[in-house]
Amino acid sequence: MTTGTTSTAAPALTADRTVHRSLVHKRAVEQVLTTAVAESGGRLLGTAQLPRLHRHYNDTRAPYHDLLLVGEAARQTVEAIVHELLHVPLDRRFVIGDLGIAFTALDAVRTGPAPADLQVELGIDRLRRRRDGSVRSLSGAATCRIGGRDAARFTGTLLFLEGDSYEDLRAGSSGPRAPDAGEAPPRCDPSAVGRTDPRNVVIGGLRTERPGGGEKPEETETVADIVADPQDPVFYDHALDHLPGMLLMEAARQTALAAWARTRAVSAGALLATACRARFLAFAEQSAPVRCRARPTGTAGARCPGTVAVTVEQRGAPVAELEITVEAVPEADRPGREACAPTPTAPPGGAR
Repeated sequence: MTTGTTSTAAPALTADRTVHRSLVHKRAVEQVLTTAVAESGGRLLGTAQLPRLHRHYNDTRAPYHDLLLVGEAARQTVEAIVHELLHVPLDRRFVIGDLGIAFTALDAVRTGPAPADLQVELGIDRLRRRRDGSVRSLSGAATCRIGGRDAARFTGTLLFLEGDSYEDLRAGSSGPRAPDAGEAPPRCDPSAVGRTDPRNVVIGGLRTERPGGGEKPEETETVADIVADPQDPVFYDHALDHLPGMLLMEAARQTALAAWARTRAVSAGALLATACRARFLAFAEQSAPVRCRARPTGTAGARCPGTVAVTVEQRGAPVAELEITVEAVPEADRPGREACAPTPTAPPGGAR
């Protein structure tokens, strides 16, 4: 896979202002993270600024930038590169096949007193064009750097569809009815998923199930219902006919942290997601409940780091499969020893 060179020679990409919101498919300027894109010697480059005061992504007790914040910044920057440098028209609909974000150096994503600028370099592995020369799809990887240091790797596969083609793809779906916030299941306690603000919890009905009647702790699954709130400006910046992929990834991440905490008898606040790989199999429709099923891999006594397999399902069929890497927050970075205490409301294997 070609990811470009690691040379420091690059055009001046400033963080003085954000790009136009249309380049990153946003309606609210406040949700735009990308600041510039440029091509230099065949290299596709961009920058984004990671906010220090974001209601959702900065709701963490660990002194690191949120994994999915870095993923969102990289995703936006790749979208801007695709439009601005690869000349994909703004009216194309983006369909995600797979998406991944992984920290490559934890110390590089440590938060500090100054804003952090994320440098993104996109390498294209495969690019397909239509007969008229327009880009139809691409897959590749982006190296993400902070302060010149490799910090994360972003991967993905994108398909770009015209309006008629997208409508044909969505024909026969169960309808675009947006969820009613009043119908959503109650959100679980923020501490169960490593959050402090209830508004940032996107799952509810957290419980333990034993498919096939398994009795061993490693055979249990942590199950949660996704809370899709159309009033949430983070995930519903504009109207959609399906649940957004970033919401599915956030729900999977929260369920994974809850699953690890429940089966390992630790607090979710002492855990950190450092990688998330998602494969999207179908659209998650607005008109029926969607849930996550999470199972830590390996034995129940295994310590961090570890992985959690998460399946997002609707009407009994999978719509996405994810793998979340979970690590313990380093001892020196924990706000207090109480973060390591067992979760009192969710004993290992206890049904909820």
